Amino acid sequence: MQHPTRTLVSLDAGIDEQTVRASLPASADIQIVGIVRGVDETWTTLQETPADLLVVACSGYSERTLFLITSVFKERPGMPIVVLAQDSPDGFLRRVFEVGADDAVRLPESPEQVNFMLQKVLVRKGAAGTMKEHGSAPMICVLGPKGGTGKTVTTSNLAVALAQAGKSVSAVDLDLQFGDLALAMGVRPDTTMYDLVQSGGSLDAGKLEAYVMPHPSGVRVLVAPTRPDQASSVSPEFLREVYPLLRATSDYVVLDSSPGFEPEVISAIDNSSYVCMVGTLDTLSLKNTRLGLETLDLMGYDPDRIVLVLNRADSRVGIDDEDVLAVVGRRPDIRVPSDVEVTRAVNEGTPIVIAKPDSAGAKAFRALADEFLRREGAPVAAEAAEPKRGSTKQLHPAGSLNSDGNNNNKAPAEALDGPRKRLRLTSRRR
Repeated sequence: MQHPTRTLVSLDAGIDEQTVRASLPASADIQIVGIVRGVDETWTTLQETPADLLVVACSGYSERTLFLITSVFKERPGMPIVVLAQDSPDGFLRRVFEVGADDAVRLPESPEQVNFMLQKVLVRKGAAGTMKEHGSAPMICVLGPKGGTGKTVTTSNLAVALAQAGKSVSAVDLDLQFGDLALAMGVRPDTTMYDLVQSGGSLDAGKLEAYVMPHPSGVRVLVAPTRPDQASSVSPEFLREVYPLLRATSDYVVLDSSPGFEPEVISAIDNSSYVCMVGTLDTLSLKNTRLGLETLDLMGYDPDRIVLVLNRADSRVGIDDEDVLAVVGRRPDIRVPSDVEVTRAVNEGTPIVIAKPDSAGAKAFRALADEFLRREGAPVAAEAAEPKRGSTKQLHPAGSLNSDGNNNNKAPAEALDGPRKRLRLTSRRR
């Protein structure tokens, strides 16, 4: 016999308790184990009372609610979170999804409709939980705060290199307006993410499989919408349904994000196992790379789960290794040298690891794949990427120690003082 879902209801300041009670279902499947008010009491109750589901009720735009959802999502990622919102603007509802809520409904609402919504979330979350029991693939969000850094080239080659290492790989183009991942991989899509959204109905692994495009390497590609006006149909909450399905059917999932921190990118970062930050050897890119790393820090992202890639790393443009360290704040984990073969491969729609597997660029991208394989405890190829002449390629993971016990990737304090002050963001940590 299935036990009822133990549900804790958290009331934010300003929400009428009777309105919330009138909307709660009187269902044998839902057992209300407590109705509490405020963040502190909610946390205390969660520690003391077994709960399977958290319902957060709020009014208007509530920063306290966003903080609570963010905290619960990080501390208890398997717990479904549902928001009951009264007089809340659309912008707030978008934010609750971005920080970790599974669903939201506006109050007042009938108990029947709320019960339907709760059951839907439980089914969806239960399926994701079952997948995690069988193993959830690491997800890598490839991020480039500035356009033109080679982010998509990095994504395509990383995905294929992982596939060449014998892994099952899914790649997703999150540049919803101007995605080029299909072009970079030479995939001619019959269907896109937009078609998947428009298909309606519930989403499961079987349905998703019909909308991913196969690549000759074995990589499965979920392609971005083909027109910018279709991008708005793909919401962060929809993508949050897609990720666990891909992770359940792959060894690795690689996301090619858009430049900047759009809602879908923030959601992807929150759900990713690693961030692969991509920059190039020019002052504008390095500055934006530094800001990107600082933004990840403000989001509370673990710096040891960030892999820094520097493209065109051996270009002679008057910027040396010490300049990179001073501006960015850490050394690159992987340096990809300038290689005309990479550009030629992009123009042909073939990743360089396939087109010219012995080239310097291909070796660097295979080293990047090895970095993630190593972090997941998988065996890696014995051959490391060879730097081109003049390159001082650094392959240590972030936070690794050299023979003296010093961290190779961290900048000296004196080198960081200037750039850190100049580039520090004004946003506060969530």
